[in-house]
Amino acid sequence: MQRESEKTDWKSRILNNPVWQLTAAGLVIVAVLIAVLIPKRSAGKNTKGAKTEPSVPTVTHTLTGVGRGPLSLVDAAHPQSREDAVSCGVDCLPAGWHPASGYAIGGSSIRLAPVALMQLDRMILDYTGGNASYSVPCVTSGYRDFASQSAVGLTPGTDPAGTGYALTLSLCVPQGDGMTVVPLSNPLAQSFSAWLASHAASYGFTYDSGGSLRYVGIPHAFVMLRSSLSLAAYVAALTEKTKTAPLSVEAAGATYSVFFVPAEKDGTASVTLPESAVYTVSGTNAGGFIVAVREP
Repeated sequence: MQRESEKTDWKSRILNNPVWQLTAAGLVIVAVLIAVLIPKRSAGKNTKGAKTEPSVPTVTHTLTGVGRGPLSLVDAAHPQSREDAVSCGVDCLPAGWHPASGYAIGGSSIRLAPVALMQLDRMILDYTGGNASYSVPCVTSGYRDFASQSAVGLTPGTDPAGTGYALTLSLCVPQGDGMTVVPLSNPLAQSFSAWLASHAASYGFTYDSGGSLRYVGIPHAFVMLRSSLSLAAYVAALTEKTKTAPLSVEAAGATYSVFFVPAEKDGTASVTLPESAVYTVSGTNAGGFIVAVREP
């Protein structure tokens, strides 16, 4: 009994000791501070201690023109509507010589979509330096409406020239006292054809050795060139790419995320992008839109 009493007295002396009471109170305060302050400090960090990125302002864009754009398919399987052929928007290249860019227009006036014309000017100027030489590039075909397609024996709506983004280049070479137009498959045009094969994608064009060019834009022209894909095959491959799982492309010194957005029944769609996003959109005439976003 004496030992039990001694134990009780010992515990009582410790618990009633002011030093112990202050120490215990301090431990409680420290525990409370740890419980309150540490979660607040870590709330602004991820598991690795990095600060959480602030939310980025976004904008929701409505996409229209599912049958129009540089990547629009126009063939027997994807016929172009008359409305889309009329609404593509084209600028006119008057017949004659264009000294500023160093190329000629063969035959009557030729029309092209504004962006295709702008990039064509840049491309030919870089090739010629704006100076006449032994031979000069010549644009021999461009936009064709339904009536023009019928006139050359095509089924209206199946000619890529109805988009305003397709054209044909030839070469004007001296012959006797004048000039003659030769296709780029001609050995006389070998140098120019080889230059186009190496450089057309830098201006957003696809190119075949026969002289046919199609403006599809950057980065798409680079992907098609590197992968040897036709436009139809490229569009088909992109239908599997989404905004959360896009195709990542490095082209012209930049990185792009490319993905497909299915169209609704009314032919429109919507996509939400960062407010500062630099992007392009094209209808495909195949059920949706292709969006290319340039990474910051």
